[in-house]
Amino acid sequence: MIKISTNVDTVIKQIETYRKLLHNRLERLLERLAMIGATEARVRFSQAMYAGKNDVVISVETVSKSCCQIVAEGQAVLFIEFGTGISNPEHPQSAEFGYKHGEYGQGKGMNPKGWVYVGEQGNAGQTLREGVYRTKGNPPARAMYDSAKEMREEILRIAREVFQ
Repeated sequence: MIKISTNVDTVIKQIETYRKLLHNRLERLLERLAMIGATEARVRFSQAMYAGKNDVVISVETVSKSCCQIVAEGQAVLFIEFGTGISNPEHPQSAEFGYKHGEYGQGKGMNPKGWVYVGEQGNAGQTLREGVYRTKGNPPARAMYDSAKEMREEILRIAREVFQ
């Protein structure tokens, strides 16, 4: 006969130690994924074609110990993320978020010949004269969309590293 003896207090302490370890590792997993997403979004927004001032700023906000969000702020965010002008391809989530291709902003994106604007040239505007530019818009950068995709693709790799 084999006897195994244990004591409830010991088991409770072991479970509590494991719970704390698991919680810490989950926080590390969340932080690593958020950093991947934020870095990816920063790079994609900064390299995006845009006729105007690219004022996008990316941050990571902690919502709770088990939740954080990547935030893109700036007047250009929607125009860069979803693209402008019907001569450019449509963002995969345009309809889902209510940004019908070419119609948001002032709706000038519906003109296939483009439109004229006053402001900063950016990297997608053609100079007509100082401060006045023509554009056919810009393709969707899909910065947030592709950042989320990148985080989903990396989650197993990161989890394996964190939980080893």
